[in-house]
Amino acid sequence: MRIVLATGNRHKASELGPMLGAGAEVDVAPDGFEVDETGTTLIQNALLKAWALRPEVPPDQLVVADDTGLEVHALGGRPGVYSARYAGPGATFADNNRLLLHELDGIEDRRAAFVCVLVAVNGDGEVTAGCGICPGDIATAPRGEGGFGYDPVFIPRGMDRSMAELTPEQKNAISHRGRAARVLATALGIAE
Repeated sequence: MRIVLATGNRHKASELGPMLGAGAEVDVAPDGFEVDETGTTLIQNALLKAWALRPEVPPDQLVVADDTGLEVHALGGRPGVYSARYAGPGATFADNNRLLLHELDGIEDRRAAFVCVLVAVNGDGEVTAGCGICPGDIATAPRGEGGFGYDPVFIPRGMDRSMAELTPEQKNAISHRGRAARVLATALGIAE
C-alpha cells in the first residue's frame, strides 16, 4: 500500500510516516501543498486537507491527513483547533509557547491534552478516521530540545519530562499522534 500524507509539515511527516508505514510506502504531499484550515473542529480541518490532496493522488494510493490541537483546561480548551496559529498568522512554535505560558502565568490548574484526528481517504472516496488523546500538564517553562510545537511545554501524565525531552520512540509510544495512527492503522488493516 502506498500512503500520501496531506501535509507540508515535515515534522509531522517524519513522525507519522513510520507509525503508518507497516508494510506501506509513505510519501508526503508535493512541495507547496498547503490548505487553509477554515474548519472549526479538528476533523473538519483533517478532511479539508485530505480532500484537497485526493484529486492529485492516483486512485490506488491512500491519502492521510491529520489535525492536532492542544486543549488547556484553564483556558476553556484553547488553543484547540487554532493551536498552530495561536499567537497569530505566521507565529513560530516559540511564539505560541510564549503566549501560552503568559496566559497561564499564576494559574495552578495546568491540565491539558493533545488531541489528534487522522483521516484516510481511498480512491473510491471512502473515509476512515482515528483519534488519539495524550493527557498531561503544561510546564511553567520550556524544557528539552526534541520534538516540535508545544512539546517543550507539555508534560505527559505520569511523567516528569516534557515531550521535547523524550526520545522519538518514547514520544511515539504515548503521543496523541501515535495513538491516532495505531487506531487508523488497525481500522485500515495495516497495523503490525
